[in-house]
This record gives sequence, C-alpha cells and structure tokens, in this order.
Amino acid sequence: MDDQLPPRILAIDPGKKRVGLAVSDPFGNFAVGLDTLNNYEGKDLVPELLAVCQQYEVQTIVMGLPLHMSGEEGEGAVQARALAALLSERLQLPIELMDERLTSKIAEQSLRMQGIQSSRHRKSGIVDQAAAMRILQDFMDRRAKR
Repeated sequence: MDDQLPPRILAIDPGKKRVGLAVSDPFGNFAVGLDTLNNYEGKDLVPELLAVCQQYEVQTIVMGLPLHMSGEEGEGAVQARALAALLSERLQLPIELMDERLTSKIAEQSLRMQGIQSSRHRKSGIVDQAAAMRILQDFMDRRAKR
C-alpha cells in the first residue's frame, strides 16, 4: 500500500477587493479555508501566494474563473486569466481555471444558514474564503469521480 500523501492544492477566488484562499487537507479530501488577502489596484499578490504555496507544499493551483451567467467572459474573467498566467510563470506551478459562477452566492447562503452571515463578514473576507473552499471542494470532487 502506498503511504504517500496526495499533493496539496490551493484554490484562489480572485476579486477586486479581496482574494479568497483555500487549501486541500493533507489527505486530499476536504477544502480548508485560509486567510483572505486584501487586493487593490496594482498590488503584487505573488509574494503572498508564493509564501502560502511554500507553507502548504502546494503542487497545483485551481483558480475561479468568474463568468457571466450566459457563460461569456467579462472583465473579471480577463483579470483572472491574467493573474493565472502571471502565477503560472512566476510560481512554476500548474494552474487550472474553474467556472466559479454562483460560488459566492452559494457561500453566502451557506454562511447565512449557519447564522454567521452579515455585511461585517462580507467585509472581513469570510465569504471570499468560503467561495474559495467551494471552488476547491468542487474541483476535488470532480477529480475523484474521474
């Protein structure tokens, strides 16, 4: 029997104000939320993301691709693709883009059902973290089905 643990995966939910992060647990079964990064125009996120990748020994990144409900790409998708290309080049890790339509809404609804959703939580980044967890869990579930 192989005792080797699966490689860790980092999920990124890119946003204009905040970037939600989640990482797979050591056994590759569950998404675990990490601190949300503040994002602003012109900020270089690479050093912070590199530190996270090193800390958790990340081997793959999955990034949310914010599509319109019609499936078309808008400004957010263009920015996500640009960030993915930059990270792939600078971190030398494979990056997979994943449709993230409705992940923030699902995350908000889930938090509300747990009684912890408020505008204060949106500002603190908990919703962004929960959205990253949803992206990662969906990615791992799809991968497990293959």
